[in-house]
Amino acid sequence: MRPLPLRLALAAALVLGLLIPARAAFAFDDVPTNYWDYTAIKYMATDNLWMQDYGPTVFQPRTNERRKLVVRTLVKIYAPEEPVDPTIHFPDLLDGDPFYPFANVAVKLSWIARYGDGRFGPDDQIMSSTFDRVLVRAMGLWDPIAGLSNIHQEDGTKYSIPEKFAEMQLARWLGLHYNHTDETKDLQKTSYVPRDEIAYSIWKALTLPQWKIDGASIFDDVTLPVVTPVVQAFTQYMINQEGYPYIWAGEWKVKSPPGYCCGYQPQGGMDCSGWVWWTLKRNESNYNAAQFHPSYVGWHVGERVSRDMAAAAATHVSFANLLPGNLMFFASNGGHTAADVDHVGIFLGNGWMSHSTGGGPQLAWVASGWYYDHFVWGRSLKAYTGPERRLPMRGSEQGSGLGGDPAVGP
Repeated sequence: MRPLPLRLALAAALVLGLLIPARAAFAFDDVPTNYWDYTAIKYMATDNLWMQDYGPTVFQPRTNERRKLVVRTLVKIYAPEEPVDPTIHFPDLLDGDPFYPFANVAVKLSWIARYGDGRFGPDDQIMSSTFDRVLVRAMGLWDPIAGLSNIHQEDGTKYSIPEKFAEMQLARWLGLHYNHTDETKDLQKTSYVPRDEIAYSIWKALTLPQWKIDGASIFDDVTLPVVTPVVQAFTQYMINQEGYPYIWAGEWKVKSPPGYCCGYQPQGGMDCSGWVWWTLKRNESNYNAAQFHPSYVGWHVGERVSRDMAAAAATHVSFANLLPGNLMFFASNGGHTAADVDHVGIFLGNGWMSHSTGGGPQLAWVASGWYYDHFVWGRSLKAYTGPERRLPMRGSEQGSGLGGDPAVGP
């Protein structure tokens, strides 16, 4: 075989030199460039090697992540110089194991807890709510965690705060979970988390603007007004229900069961107006979420989307006159009519609102900022005395026009 001419040899060498670095820069065969999480995975496992756990050519994006890999990644990022605590040991993770120092530090710093029998569970899959706790604590958001763990009324009456509520709230408020267009992929609080979602959440945490992280200080103190037992009951219920994903046109806690009144959703979760139904709507029109909160009956809410709820307000309640339990309507286009409305929340008092947006149901501060600037009016819910009526099926099933609301907000 004759040797290549010098010009061709140089060209071939140049091409080879370009190709090899390109493959080294991103060589995961199971993560194409159009993958929804491409940027985050590249950042976490190629630009940095924090999640290059299966070699340089395979990432395994849909493999559920294990606890030992999560803590190794986060300790490398947030506490690389932290020494181990020589008093912390695990029966299932020996001191000489390469993952032991990372598990030790994560437990020492109270990012993650051992099981009741002292095990760490290094190869156990990590649940979404547990991952929220580990990540938010690794981020150092201890003051907001403390405030959200102590939600109380002005007279000192405390609400009962579920375990991991504070961290789930902060993860949702910070936007640490991806809101998929394919609603089957959104995470429940009990979901085991695949590696692509882990990469996205940590990448998001590391690339958030500092003003957003600093803004979490609004949760350092969550003081609600002194309210009636009924208002206290639905406020407590809303706190208890955090952890569902945002599901467009969703208003139920699980995949729509056979014979369900109100259309189809592929898994449990709520959009903004669906959250109003789930938490405040009384048993009516073949929709009975009220069965899950027997401590209060609920109110008539005949409309399914936020703009219709806004249009049905007999009186437009100003921001200054809002009372706990009033609906709050917002228009992301800055408009001031019911037709402009594309979001609804529930006022809790003292500047706080409960609503469902891209991250799912969560608390939000509304006395200043985006929501204050885009507030249209409020609505007081009333008892319903009219005839009972059956709701049509939603959307394409009967062409009813009943649908959901988009996720909006800052």
